Amino acid sequence: MNDPTIRSPFLRFSRGMIACILASLLAACGGGGSSAPVVSATSGAGGAINALNVIPEVDSINGVATLTLTAKFDATGRPAFFYNGQKTAPTIRVQPGDSIHLEFINQLPQFCAAGVQTDSNLHFHGLNSAPVQPGDEVITTLAAPGNTLNYTVVINPDQPSGLYWYHPHPHGLSSYEVGNGMAGAIIVDGIANSVPQTAGLRERTIILGDVPNNMSFTAGEESRYRKAETIRRVQDDDSASVACAPETNGTPMINGQSFASIGIKPGETELFRVVNASGHRHFNLSFDSAPMQIVAQDGVPIGEYPGAPQSLTATNIVIPPAGRVEFLITGKTSPISMTSLCYNAGPAGDANPQVVLGALVNDSNWPASLQTAVKRVPAAAKGLRRSLYYATSMPAPSAQRTIRFSEDANGFYLDGQAYNPSGPPSIVAHSGTTEEWTLENDSDEVHAFHIHQTHFIVESINGQTQSNPHWLDTIDIPAQAHGVQGQVVPATVKVLIDFRDPTIRGTFLYHCHILDHEDGGMMAKIQVIS
Repeated sequence: MNDPTIRSPFLRFSRGMIACILASLLAACGGGGSSAPVVSATSGAGGAINALNVIPEVDSINGVATLTLTAKFDATGRPAFFYNGQKTAPTIRVQPGDSIHLEFINQLPQFCAAGVQTDSNLHFHGLNSAPVQPGDEVITTLAAPGNTLNYTVVINPDQPSGLYWYHPHPHGLSSYEVGNGMAGAIIVDGIANSVPQTAGLRERTIILGDVPNNMSFTAGEESRYRKAETIRRVQDDDSASVACAPETNGTPMINGQSFASIGIKPGETELFRVVNASGHRHFNLSFDSAPMQIVAQDGVPIGEYPGAPQSLTATNIVIPPAGRVEFLITGKTSPISMTSLCYNAGPAGDANPQVVLGALVNDSNWPASLQTAVKRVPAAAKGLRRSLYYATSMPAPSAQRTIRFSEDANGFYLDGQAYNPSGPPSIVAHSGTTEEWTLENDSDEVHAFHIHQTHFIVESINGQTQSNPHWLDTIDIPAQAHGVQGQVVPATVKVLIDFRDPTIRGTFLYHCHILDHEDGGMMAKIQVIS
């Protein structure tokens, strides 16, 4: 490809109360905590190897993955997931057609501050499952503190093999809960059937986050409502310098570490499966310009869509909040830095300065336990079919719509409306069809569009037809452009959205996955009917 950068591509309160509520909530709920020190590429404190944390897994047995997950404060006062008594979010590993049986216990405080009830729930992001209870339904399904939800999520037999994830989705608290690390991976096995060269490779499940250093209002959420600062930055046109300036609000994390060594032998190829589980940060991954062979995005193998190549090669890739990328990378004789390059989210966007996340180093002399703890990709399974819908071309759209993303000093909007939890669906679509949506950004910052239950194909960005179209469930919409004579030109992204699978009939959500934007109102309902 020509361009070496691939751009992936029920709080019961009114919108006007959100900022005030968050101010009190975060000040009372937040724990401080300093960031961990950056260590050398090969060792940690006391000379110990600072190896990438291996995330525990829950594998399906006889077609069912069963686990109990508890939400409660950790020792620092941050909301967190606990599994088997430990602060961790396990990876859930399943096959197409399996089920996830998950008991979710909300032990967060009854009232955190200002009368805010810390409700919680779970969204199974990217899965093409039914948006009904007891499955992936987040509009009315909530656990108040002290209550429990019992989920049964059926993995669609046509679900492509790849990386998905789960996280809380309570409107008004999503940024707070997810931003503090309440997120875990879901792997649908079988990628070797679509990408044969992955069979037998060591596989790395990597959760990227950006944990707030201080959960007080002034250090955290205020930056999301800084309209005076936004106006200054637009007028001064200094967005690039602001975007790359040192950040003090958050600490980028990799599997819960501020820096990690990843073992890879010279000449060895590994499969990296990376999810951006931050609330608002973009990660622009690079490995000292070493090529990444990208084999899947947002859970779906690149080559699943008819006519697409089996992989794409790039030296860096932008992963928006909620985006996932799976790629092959080969070790060298010398260490390779794993870096997130600076990303400019627009003159009103959040800062995304460059940060070193870790290093790929030769682990030949590491203890055997550190090497054998890493799983290998299972061999191709006999009889595993390609997904019925993902492997067929999209038909002509039955409807065309324009969805406007905008914001002002009071909040964030889709088509001029803030999200109303009790309101009707903004869109009614018909099962068995596809639709073409033009996503229009009328603001000075990037927005990350996501739709639940299904995926889409990107047709064009700002009028430029996209080569190598493939399936995504999250895409960045660039900031609007400012002309030399003061003209403002909205940015546009055209997508073809797939409503063909009857499994997804029901009411679900689409929104910006920069989660403080979602909490501030940039979300709406869609209903898919027969």
